[in-house]
Amino acid sequence: MIGGPVRIDGIIPNTQIAPEKSQGKTSEKREEVLTKDQVTVSESAKNISRLMVETSNIPDIRADKVEELKNAINSGTYEVKGSEVAGKIIKEALIDKLA
Repeated sequence: MIGGPVRIDGIIPNTQIAPEKSQGKTSEKREEVLTKDQVTVSESAKNISRLMVETSNIPDIRADKVEELKNAINSGTYEVKGSEVAGKIIKEALIDKLA
């Protein structure tokens, strides 16, 4: 029969499994249990972690600067130089274009 099931007779399962060597594998297993993973963190990684903690403590909004600008606007002393604004717009546009 082509493509049908094939029956193989005469295979005898091995009932005698070789026992483990009592001294060799048992001591290896004990060593595996006693060893622990270790991680080494580089100085650069430690510095990055420290800086991340420090920067997370800095507020997103500088309340002192906001208050200073509010006072200047309310008192009429806040002045904007058009050339500085234009220069920054052009600079940002060029950076965006190059990126």
